[in-house]
Amino acid sequence: MSEFKLKYPVTVDGEEITSLNLRRVNVLDLEVMEKQQGQLTRSVTLLSQVSERSPDVIRQMDAADFNAASDLVADFLEYPRSGSDR
Repeated sequence: MSEFKLKYPVTVDGEEITSLNLRRVNVLDLEVMEKQQGQLTRSVTLLSQVSERSPDVIRQMDAADFNAASDLVADFLEYPRSGSDR
């Protein structure tokens, strides 16, 4: 799990959110994301899944925070390479 601190906190339903706890992506997250229409909606869905926050929270995020958090989640999808080529 990785904590992502928001540069621009958001308030949703009276709760101020200053950070997101992001877990690694699993296959179920990818399946849920793939069911969505449009790249932006897929990104919102995936970030919602791995942060365990509602899509409404993600939609309220500043675009800079959204992009940075999305980049961090994309890094979770990287498969570390060993010395061999497969």
